[in-house]
Amino acid sequence: MLSLALRFLCLIEFEVRRQLNQEQTTLVGLNPNNPKHSTDRPTTERLLRAFGNITLTLVDLHGQELGHVPPLNALQQEIIRLLGLPADIYSRLIANSE
Repeated sequence: MLSLALRFLCLIEFEVRRQLNQEQTTLVGLNPNNPKHSTDRPTTERLLRAFGNITLTLVDLHGQELGHVPPLNALQQEIIRLLGLPADIYSRLIANSE
């Protein structure tokens, strides 16, 4: 299981770095101590930390379950795009949680 998790972490880092290299661009905002710092070699830890404020709230209202996720910021949207994931993957969390 740990080997699989490590491969997954390496794949995230590899894919984002490869895409940044292809586009000859950088990501800004991954460093909490210096939000204006840009990098073309982000670590998986920093990429995942960018999603640290994500919460899925489910409320049962008279037998009907309602869900809410806060909107993604520009950095989070960019990371999802760089990973080649569909843009609606995040909003589908609500539908998949029921």
